Amino acid sequence: MTLSGRHGRRDRPRRPGARTTGALGLRSDGRSRWVVRAILVVAGVAGLTIFAAVEKTHPRPLPTLLLVCALVAVFGLLNDTGGSDPADWTPMSEYAVASTGQDAGLAGNVRLIENHLSAREVDPLLPNRIARMTSDRLSRLGLARGDPFVERQLGPTLTAVLDGPPRRLKRHEIEECIRRIEELTP
Repeated sequence: MTLSGRHGRRDRPRRPGARTTGALGLRSDGRSRWVVRAILVVAGVAGLTIFAAVEKTHPRPLPTLLLVCALVAVFGLLNDTGGSDPADWTPMSEYAVASTGQDAGLAGNVRLIENHLSAREVDPLLPNRIARMTSDRLSRLGLARGDPFVERQLGPTLTAVLDGPPRRLKRHEIEECIRRIEELTP
């Protein structure tokens, strides 16, 4: 037995050739379903031909055959799909927000970097987060941005990100900014 569906129902896996019951209540398996449909086509064409003979008209075999085949095909499709569970159209999440045991702040930063690298337009969220991380690190160390020693430690790339307009950052620029923030010393 396998567990399937969103509600934890247990469904028995189907064996090849297993008998099923469709929406119309007709039980059929793989081969007999086609035999039943062929018999229905023959019976439908014969019935319409007999009806045409009773009404004293001349039956047209090709349109009659096409009409009966179309009707049998539609009812066959209804029978095949009608007995199954309705489709579940709720969207599935691509990934979990944070894995168990993973730091929520780190997971948020990773998502922010992934979104920035795959964004179609310039995303100001990552430069803003880098500026906030730099400010937090400097305040913990008791340093200020106006100090020439601090400006040398920040380097040209991080200074450009902090002072310039929001722009698309490349992977190596993001790595350099994070490395510079981590290497800040008093």
